Amino acid sequence: MKGVLGMAAKKYDKNRNNFKGSSYYAYGNVAYDVQPEYTPYYTDEEDEKNRIAEEKAQKAENRESRITAFKLIIIMILLFAGSIVFMGMNVRVANERVELRKEKNQLAELKASNAILEAELTEQIDLGYIKEQATTRLGMAEPQPYQIIYIDVPKQSYTVQYAADTTNEDNNSGFLKFKSRLKKD
Repeated sequence: MKGVLGMAAKKYDKNRNNFKGSSYYAYGNVAYDVQPEYTPYYTDEEDEKNRIAEEKAQKAENRESRITAFKLIIIMILLFAGSIVFMGMNVRVANERVELRKEKNQLAELKASNAILEAELTEQIDLGYIKEQATTRLGMAEPQPYQIIYIDVPKQSYTVQYAADTTNEDNNSGFLKFKSRLKKD
């Protein structure tokens, strides 16, 4: 087999020199590798353009991945800060509730002590003692019958009438006023 290949190679070299790459004729059953002696000029430029385009695409992809990572980090930081603020507000609300509960307890205690003091005060009021102090210490005297003038006070005072008018205005607001106007027509 070596002999056949060796002969074919010799014939190839002989034909190669004769035809100078224009065409090849194969003697025998061995096919030659046909490859031009030169590489076309456009393949190097085309390879360079492809390489530059791939580099640009890779740079753009890297830039996009960095931007996406940056956005993800910013979102995570915002979520973390938001959760910290939310927890802080919950703590603040809880503290305010505790303070409110303390203030309400203090108010209830003060109301209870006021009620106790008021009850003690009403127990200690002695009209006889007051009359004695007014006549002896302050020099007051009982009014004479001709000095007493009786005034008739109506059962309704102006504030009660005003309060009654307010409730009528509240009831006649909006739809009720419109309804009453329709009835008048």
